[in-house]
Amino acid sequence: MKKDIFDILVEISEIMNTIFETDELIPQILNITEKFLNVKRVSLMLIDDNKLKIIAATNLPVNFKEIEIPIGEGISGRVAMSGKPVIVNNESSCEDELGYKAKSYLSFPLKVRDKVIGVLNLTDKENDFFNNTDVKIAGYIASQCALAINRFSLYEEKKKTEHLKVIGKFTSSIAHDIKNLLQIVQSYIELMEIEMEGESEIKLYIDSICTEVKLIHGLTLDILDFANKQINLRKSRVRLSDFLNEIKKHADILTNLTPIKFEVTFEEDIEFECDKEKLFRVFFNLINNSIEAVGENGNIGLDVKKKDGDLIFELIDDGKGIKKENIDKIFDPFFTSGKMKGTGLGLAVVKEIVQAHKGVITVESEENKYTKFTVRIPIV
Repeated sequence: MKKDIFDILVEISEIMNTIFETDELIPQILNITEKFLNVKRVSLMLIDDNKLKIIAATNLPVNFKEIEIPIGEGISGRVAMSGKPVIVNNESSCEDELGYKAKSYLSFPLKVRDKVIGVLNLTDKENDFFNNTDVKIAGYIASQCALAINRFSLYEEKKKTEHLKVIGKFTSSIAHDIKNLLQIVQSYIELMEIEMEGESEIKLYIDSICTEVKLIHGLTLDILDFANKQINLRKSRVRLSDFLNEIKKHADILTNLTPIKFEVTFEEDIEFECDKEKLFRVFFNLINNSIEAVGENGNIGLDVKKKDGDLIFELIDDGKGIKKENIDKIFDPFFTSGKMKGTGLGLAVVKEIVQAHKGVITVESEENKYTKFTVRIPIV
């Protein structure tokens, strides 16, 4: 028996050193397990969003990957929750992960650093009995499967990181070129504004072009800031009323063909210290999101107060709101909550800009009622 146990350990170790894709490796380990332990079925389940899903199995129907078991339910679910193995011997009432009757059943947790990531199930041992040696071997196999899955996960994460670095350099280079071109376009637009002074209809078109250019310019800056992984501020003294007038001007242009109402209020016109361009991008991003949230008709308000040496900006809209499950994700890079437009970097960069100003940004929302962003930054 010792030689047999040694053989299975060597066989599993050899395939783990030669196969690195889990889709190929795990089924081979399960096949070895089935034959060595003389069981009818073997399955390996991983935890995914509070459910167990079968990723590999022997002698199960071809649709086994569609099967899901909630954590805490059934033998496998209880093992996933407790992290302790369960052994059932000579029981006619036992059911396996598919609900089939089984006379014996062994379910063993897969762990990575004491965290349960899945379950290994062995069903119907020949002679209907799992002994202590079987349990030890099942424990070893479960640990090797967990090791293989964790190793593959780390490898994929490393590969993804390397790809992102290459993509980051590429996109950063393109964004930098676009930014330079847009600055030239913006300069010519400003010259046109001077030339067209007094021609209000044409000036309206120019203002609209200028706003759209600012949007594109902001997107390229978001990409550059994200790629550089840091926000460099160029602070200056800024008068609040001038800053809010600039925001109001561009918000009015964005909403001028809609019945959306945008209002700005503030208690006291003071000077404060900030990077005007970057802080403008913060509110340009937030207001653009609010416009999309309210749809064809709605109200958006920006109110500014002074409190305890800080400026508090509150932007509130009566749009579709944010789903509860998304409220903690909206500042994550590339999270778009199903939006058709955008890079998913806007709010991530918004948060970084606010934090670079030694400020904080928070959000509260109720679906189909309202969303309120609060930005708090020091006056000095």
